[in-house]
Amino acid sequence: MARGRSSRAWALQLCLLTKLRINNYTFNMDAMTSFEGDTGPYLQYAHARVSSIRRRANLSDEELATADLSLLTEAHAVNIVRLLALWPDTVQNTLRTLEPTTVLTYLFKMTHALSSSYDHLQVVGSERELMKARMALYDAAHTVLGNGMRLLGLSPVER
Repeated sequence: MARGRSSRAWALQLCLLTKLRINNYTFNMDAMTSFEGDTGPYLQYAHARVSSIRRRANLSDEELATADLSLLTEAHAVNIVRLLALWPDTVQNTLRTLEPTTVLTYLFKMTHALSSSYDHLQVVGSERELMKARMALYDAAHTVLGNGMRLLGLSPVER
């Protein structure tokens, strides 16, 4: 029961953060606790899914640190790299405007890019060097997702 309340409180907090301070909005508990669309549960799911891939890949931090990132030539990989490169500017813009929705919009773009890449950038079952490179990419995205969530005062889940 306590976990359910925590999840609902987290979903409410995220819903409130997604709204610009100057706009009115309609409160809808069903919409904000859904696993579909840009919601708190979807963001948590995306973070946990990358955690799961990391566990199944069974690669050490040392292996990821030596990954040959030049192997990441697929369009989906390039898209994720480009999104990762936007993270510092996203944080700067959020600090300048004091609109947390800027971070959330970025995080949801990242989750969409990750979700669309899983079939194209499989980690488990790939050749070892390609597996390391792809997992290093996903691990960087995982770090940014977690940091973005913590920046907003949210606690990312690993499972």
